[in-house]
Amino acid sequence: MKPMGPAAGEFLHGVASGDPLTDRVVLWTRVTTEEESVPVEWVLARDAALTDVIARGTATAHADHDHTVHVDPDGLEPGATYHYRFQTGASVSPTGRTKTLPADCERVRFAICSCAKFNAGFFNAYAAIAEQEQLDFLLHLGDYIYEASNTPPKSQTPGADIGRPFDPLGECRTLADYRRRYAQYRRDVDVQHLHLRMPMIATLDDHELADGAWAGGSSEHDPEQHGPWSERRDAALRARWEWLPARPPDAADPTRVFRGVSVGGLVDIALLDIRSRRDEPVRDPAMSEPQRTMLGAEQRDWLLRELESSDAAWRIVATPSVFTRTWCEEPQEPLHTALAKLKLIDEDGEGPDHDQWDGYPAERARLTGHLRDRAIANVVFLSADIHVSVAAVVTDAASGRAVGVEMTAPSLTSQNLDDKLGVRPRDPRIVRSEEAYVAAHDHVHWCDMSAHGFVVVDVAPDRVRGEWWHVDTVLEPGRGAGLAAAYDAPRGEPRLVRAA
Repeated sequence: MKPMGPAAGEFLHGVASGDPLTDRVVLWTRVTTEEESVPVEWVLARDAALTDVIARGTATAHADHDHTVHVDPDGLEPGATYHYRFQTGASVSPTGRTKTLPADCERVRFAICSCAKFNAGFFNAYAAIAEQEQLDFLLHLGDYIYEASNTPPKSQTPGADIGRPFDPLGECRTLADYRRRYAQYRRDVDVQHLHLRMPMIATLDDHELADGAWAGGSSEHDPEQHGPWSERRDAALRARWEWLPARPPDAADPTRVFRGVSVGGLVDIALLDIRSRRDEPVRDPAMSEPQRTMLGAEQRDWLLRELESSDAAWRIVATPSVFTRTWCEEPQEPLHTALAKLKLIDEDGEGPDHDQWDGYPAERARLTGHLRDRAIANVVFLSADIHVSVAAVVTDAASGRAVGVEMTAPSLTSQNLDDKLGVRPRDPRIVRSEEAYVAAHDHVHWCDMSAHGFVVVDVAPDRVRGEWWHVDTVLEPGRGAGLAAAYDAPRGEPRLVRAA
């Protein structure tokens, strides 16, 4: 083995942890090296000084895995905070902090977020999440990366002129492309700061694969130009498993992302994949055909079983995109323009957007009907993707009965309505559009169409609280964030109450 070059063996992409259980948690890093493989020592301790060591070992950073390292130490204590570090040769990584899930608890507090478009803004929301007190983990609802080109097609929104171009500049289509894009994200200081502070549990949305992804392709993938979709999908998922601190739910099926997470008997979380297994999005009337699926049969049957068998106080459905209805018939201005710009109605303005749950009404009705017929209570949907903050009640269309509530997170950086209209965040057109959206949707209590940020979800036996935190700006680095709204979902009745 030849000696390492001067830049080899460095931990340029920081450290991370994820997929915590009561007795284990995945530890992650990557080594920048010119070698085929290098040994990496790791240590896990109860204290930040790493003196009270409970586990240590040696892993290998190999070129076959893009020199990423995943360690999954077990035998840990439930609900405990740990600190960890990696070393190769003389290079030492930063020291990260992580936490296992509790075996029994009366409270859990975590953040949800989505839509981290690198060239659209600075990740100030990640920095704000990192500074939140007493978070048990981050629940990432997808679009952890964007595969897009820095000069996208007309169907996509260009980035902001802030000196943050994508790397590579073109759209990611090969394994090397996706790896390079993940590497760019993981060099970001706010991304590294976030991962230093807490473990992450993540599902995916379409941009980890390609815009508008479905089981057989995507709206931006042309097989004649780009090759078979399955090869691109597999490359994207391989890079994702390499670069995230994650434990595949099925080692024999790298395409499976959906899974369940149980937290201390208090809450059972079902993490959905609503992109890679769905039927191709189509417009009305074809979208209403009863056999069409957003989840695929395997995932749908699993979800229904999970909801019915759960004996936790709360059941959370983590769906990357908004579950409740976003469109309305004959919207007037300025709401019509707002819905069109945000892609919350069909592009012709005459019906539902076919890319959200609105485009799969039969399967949505099957899910809400299951909640209704089996009397499954205390259900909270957590969603994102639409770049709008929303607090809403989930209603079964057939009966008109409320069966749950929904808390929708804003984007981390991806363009909101003000960005797409080229106006100030609280421009009167934005405010009027928000007021009109609430007025046109009986199930919606509140929305914000211009802010970036995240939601803190605070779960107690008697209620689930959603706190919408919005950052001051994403167009320059900053740490300012404020509480915009908070809603409680009381136990026993699917409704929302504005919190003081």
